[in-house]
Amino acid sequence: MDEFRFTVDTHLFRELGELLVGRDSTALIELIKNAYDADATRVCVRGDNLANSGSIKISDDGNGMTDDVFREAFLRIAGRYKEGGSRRSPLYGRRYTGAKGVGRLSAHKLARKLEVISVPNTDVFRREATDSPTGVRAQIDWDALENLNKTLDTATNGLKVEVLTDPLEKVPGTTLKLSSLKSSWQPAQLNRFLDELHSARPATELVLPPGRNLVGEESLIGEVNPSSTGANDPGFQIITEGDLHAGESLWSELISRSHWLLEIDATGPLVQYSIQPTRTYTERLNNARSYLFTREHPSSNIGPHFKARIYAREGSLGTKNRASELIRFNSRRGGVRVYLEGFRVLPYGGRRDDWLGLDRDYARKPRTFEIDFAETSSTVLLPQENEGYLSQGNDQYFGAVFLTADGAEALRPVVNREGFVEDEAFEILRNLTRTGIDLVTRARAANLRERQAEEEAQETLYLESRLSSDTGSESEDESAPTPADEAPAEEVPPQAPPKEAVKRPLITVRQELTILGDTPNLPQEARAQVERAQIAAELAESRERAWDEERTMLRVLAGVGLQFAAFVHEINGILGQANTVRELASFLVSASPAERRQILGQLSDAVEQLVQSLARQSSYLTDVVGPDARRRRRRMRLPDIVSSSTQLLAKTMRERGIRLTLDLESTAKTPPMFPAEMTVIMTNLLTNAVKAIGSNGEVVVSGHVDASGNTVIRVDNTGNRVDLVDSERWFQPFESTTTEIDVVLGQGLGLGLPITRRIIEEYGGKIYFTNPKSGFATAVQISLPPRGAKV
Repeated sequence: MDEFRFTVDTHLFRELGELLVGRDSTALIELIKNAYDADATRVCVRGDNLANSGSIKISDDGNGMTDDVFREAFLRIAGRYKEGGSRRSPLYGRRYTGAKGVGRLSAHKLARKLEVISVPNTDVFRREATDSPTGVRAQIDWDALENLNKTLDTATNGLKVEVLTDPLEKVPGTTLKLSSLKSSWQPAQLNRFLDELHSARPATELVLPPGRNLVGEESLIGEVNPSSTGANDPGFQIITEGDLHAGESLWSELISRSHWLLEIDATGPLVQYSIQPTRTYTERLNNARSYLFTREHPSSNIGPHFKARIYAREGSLGTKNRASELIRFNSRRGGVRVYLEGFRVLPYGGRRDDWLGLDRDYARKPRTFEIDFAETSSTVLLPQENEGYLSQGNDQYFGAVFLTADGAEALRPVVNREGFVEDEAFEILRNLTRTGIDLVTRARAANLRERQAEEEAQETLYLESRLSSDTGSESEDESAPTPADEAPAEEVPPQAPPKEAVKRPLITVRQELTILGDTPNLPQEARAQVERAQIAAELAESRERAWDEERTMLRVLAGVGLQFAAFVHEINGILGQANTVRELASFLVSASPAERRQILGQLSDAVEQLVQSLARQSSYLTDVVGPDARRRRRRMRLPDIVSSSTQLLAKTMRERGIRLTLDLESTAKTPPMFPAEMTVIMTNLLTNAVKAIGSNGEVVVSGHVDASGNTVIRVDNTGNRVDLVDSERWFQPFESTTTEIDVVLGQGLGLGLPITRRIIEEYGGKIYFTNPKSGFATAVQISLPPRGAKV
């Protein structure tokens, strides 16, 4: 009778390789982890001819393998070799990083052929006196193994093994050579691979505490041991060569450009947060403070427990050549990354990964953060007004979260070894880390408020010193009568303050003071007080004029900034057009005469689109920031105020099937205003209307002068309806009527309407949502008084 038993098809290699290893870099890192588990102190990874399916060689100085270990561990899929005892390496007590016994299948994902040469360490694999540990040389052809064998228990084709009988003459360690690579890595793909490979281990600068030349106080977490190892562990070094060479490390320079240091110690029942400004920041802001917060760990029994060191910076890294290198380095190595037993857990902290929600909130700009340390923290840092507006994206942070196997027991790894299952334990890890970053933002906001208060105090001192210097000579005049020479002054009964203060223009106050100063027989003390008041009024009036001009220009530039935010999205389209031009140009080389005619037509269209995109933006910016747009205020015909805005949006409206109707009185004019201001106003209103419609709708811009002489401008659209009861909220900063990113016009930042209202109110005008015309969903109306008097 035939015996029944389970068998395993050789296609299991392919299935497991693809299922358990997500990407090429993960596969290579799994092979590097095997060297680490084997007590290697260094592993050399060399890539040759990777653009043409070349080879990768991985050599380590670890414990190596005997022929028995190769048979029982390497050739046995999902073996239990690492499950015995304490799950630690024999020499240095390293916690094993591999658990499923399928790491060698990573080689199957990367290459079609694998060669293994392994020499055992006699101190580790010591046998009986009559035996000597023997090494192994093996060659595996994965394609032959799958195609020439049906089941794994009978698989011999594609596998050649030779026992090395003289390993004592060789240096212990293992060498893996992967050839006939399955991928031909082009520059862009290779760069992504290198970024992930070179961040496989945390940078030394993130492991070591910052020096006193960087921050002023001691580190909360000191030097971090990212791995669970014995005290005698000399460390583990990854060396890359050939096509995998790492290039220059700019970690020290990048850290020197940081402004804040956040350290988190969540290894016990309490979680501590240390926030320090760097010396770079304190030199710029003398009163920058450090903070130490403590809170209870939400799951102190099972964790996760971890340490973290994260640097934050403000602003850009500059534009010079060295800054450009730093920007590229930061884009490749920045972000908050997660390490488990000293090896990176992909994809956290990589480009386009937002595991902490920093990019999301940078776009949304929450007003404040919900952080509660009332019961356990000795440091008080109250919520700051609009602190969320200082939120920053991932590219402004760089650092690491350090987990060990014991501290991460509550976290469940995803089956393809990329990330953790997003369950309750992962949410605790995410929330504790994000809380630290939110505290940094709050500390930044608090220090900014303190700096503003200090500047205001300095301005007051300056004014007081100016007044005292202008009147000091009179107080020191020897001819002035002394109190003994003066007649006793009549006692004046105290007067109650006026019930209501009346705000008058400064020019009126100064004129009244001049008249008062010319009064005959005015007592000397009163005349001195009038002169001091005249100086103060003149200084205040001068500052008001300067601030009025700056305020106008700042609001115009704010509107330009909004358009630039939209222009970023159009840049992506321009890059696509440029790539099309490049591809068409390359096709011309090998195309036939008939094909060339067609390609030249496509090339001409692509170039024309590119030129039109740049022309639209250039025309708009010229109208807004050009000298004529802000040289002087003037009255403008209503049909002229929308020309620049409609030109900017014409292509978008045409492509989306949006019809624009202008119903503007030809003789009606605006009050005297800067043309730049009117361009910003109309661009904001029309852009909002186009976003609200999306596609296939209508916008009507109407304008006239009403019976009171007010200039009335109205924009109706068929897009989303705005509730008039709640409409005032859209004039608050960062309250956007759009939530989805428009690929051409960008995502609404919630600044267009607030900027527009501020400009209009400067001229005594009003802007508000009103009932739309029949057949329309939303209407916005502007009313400007005839003289455009500034208020």
